[in-house]
Amino acid sequence: MAELNPADALSGVVMGRAAGTAIAGDGAPRDGVRPAADKTDGGALVAGVLGSLGVKYLFAVNGGHTWPILAHLREHGIKLVHMRHEQSCAYAADGWARTTGTPGVCSVTAGCGLTNAVTGLCTAALAGSAVICIAGQHPTTEDTLGSFQEAYGSEVCRSFAKSVKRVLDWSTIEVDLRRAFRAATSPPEGVALVEVPTNILYQGGTAADQRRGAKVYSPGELRSEGDPQAIERAIDILYSADRPLIAAGDGVFWSNAAAELKAFAELTGIPVYGRRSGQGALSEDHPLAVRGPWKKPFTGRADAVLAIGFRFWSGERFGEAPTWNAEARYIQSDAAPERIGLHVPAEVGIVGDARLVLRQLAEAARERNWSGRAARKRWVDEVATVRTNFERASGEVAEAHRADLPIHPARIARELCETIDPDATIVIDSFTMSGWVAQWFKARFPGQVLDAGPLAPVGHGIGMAIGAQLARPGKQVVLVTGDGGIGISGFDFETARRHDLPIIAVLWNNSSWGPSFEEMDYLRGRTDSFNMLPDQRYDRMFELMGCHGEHVERPEEFRPALERALKVGKTALINVVGDRRVGHPSLGGNLLGSTKV
Repeated sequence: MAELNPADALSGVVMGRAAGTAIAGDGAPRDGVRPAADKTDGGALVAGVLGSLGVKYLFAVNGGHTWPILAHLREHGIKLVHMRHEQSCAYAADGWARTTGTPGVCSVTAGCGLTNAVTGLCTAALAGSAVICIAGQHPTTEDTLGSFQEAYGSEVCRSFAKSVKRVLDWSTIEVDLRRAFRAATSPPEGVALVEVPTNILYQGGTAADQRRGAKVYSPGELRSEGDPQAIERAIDILYSADRPLIAAGDGVFWSNAAAELKAFAELTGIPVYGRRSGQGALSEDHPLAVRGPWKKPFTGRADAVLAIGFRFWSGERFGEAPTWNAEARYIQSDAAPERIGLHVPAEVGIVGDARLVLRQLAEAARERNWSGRAARKRWVDEVATVRTNFERASGEVAEAHRADLPIHPARIARELCETIDPDATIVIDSFTMSGWVAQWFKARFPGQVLDAGPLAPVGHGIGMAIGAQLARPGKQVVLVTGDGGIGISGFDFETARRHDLPIIAVLWNNSSWGPSFEEMDYLRGRTDSFNMLPDQRYDRMFELMGCHGEHVERPEEFRPALERALKVGKTALINVVGDRRVGHPSLGGNLLGSTKV
């Protein structure tokens, strides 16, 4: 009996009999001889679709269930970015999507590969980010038999994904993948999962046998305007209001409507509050920009609100008082009709693309005289007054704690935002630092700030930063992370270094999973400490991987360390030893939702 090659034996067990035969049995290429040109495997089809849709990067962790896909990427000009954990694959795809406005794509192997990616996929889904995940799967012929890495990702992801599909026939690989792109990129954007079992993916066939259909259109091809009558009604409401406000959300980002938003705001003199990917759609240093940390005097008192591409959420009480004015007249415009009126009783609903709707609104607004009203002037003057007061108060806090030991987060946030380039992308992955950075960082374009979104995990930062840095070569990408987040995904700093990505990470090292949470009234004396081992030198750990490291224990050391890291030209981490007793007064609030039965 001939001895069985261990690799052949492994392929038969891991990927099922059909896939194992495809690799090492009858019909497989031998001695470098390729099969006939008209024969191809499922991996070539997948890579071909990705190439045709302009995908530049595939964020993946390899596994035998997806090897045929990885084997054909180079043929289509797609770069494999091999990560250290599948969760980071999804985060990197999300970071790419929320930076470029184009879909991010990741690939993971079967079973544990898919389940490892779920948190990242759910983060993208709840943030409304266009991400496609291509997962391997055990053979369909081994369902329920205890197959190697047997799991059913479609069932796992169905609760949050826009689209899930398990490919059951070789002839539908291409059309199923195109349908995933259509689902992920159509408003409201979200996550699409395609699972390809090995007996489908490794199967050979003729490309001409692929089913046609599911053309993927560019965003500009399927835009639609709003109802002209609704446009006029919206202008009537905004014109008659004394305290109008525009709430700009993710839809403005995905529609690439920042220029149109700015033009409409300046024409009408209406202040703008931007959130999530819409933050910075009107630059936050613009006189009409209302920033998140001091929005409540405006969201809570506006008598007319134009919410465009904007989704209300629990952190802002779903559009309810006191964060929002219950007596305001609401106009809601969204490309997804199911969002209109979902949280607020919109008096006027406009279904349409944000970019085109804003153009329509501007055209209608030109027929009116928007200047000269005393109430409007007082409203806009309030924006300047609240901004000035907030910035003065923030500066006073930073000065009061300037010399604190251990280091206070106010000084770190201020000096970080004063030092980095105005067009730097910033990734927030620290519960404590998120509030302090929000006080100081002004977004100047949509997609400049990447955060955890409504799912609010930690550990997303380095993956998102990798996606953002690949999307913005030559621009600064700054990650603000914590020792909790780095414990989850820190080894993907090696990925960043391996791909020569000059990401700068500021690590808030307070040796605690949350700022003294165990001392809160509800927990004090009832639980063990949430602290970690103190004095961990994370800078030295990542220096061993070839990253640049800085260690900061005194407040005056931070700015010089940051300046050195920004100049070094490679992945860098600044280990800042911070005060574990300090949180941020804005964090918490309604984030946990109701505790009422």
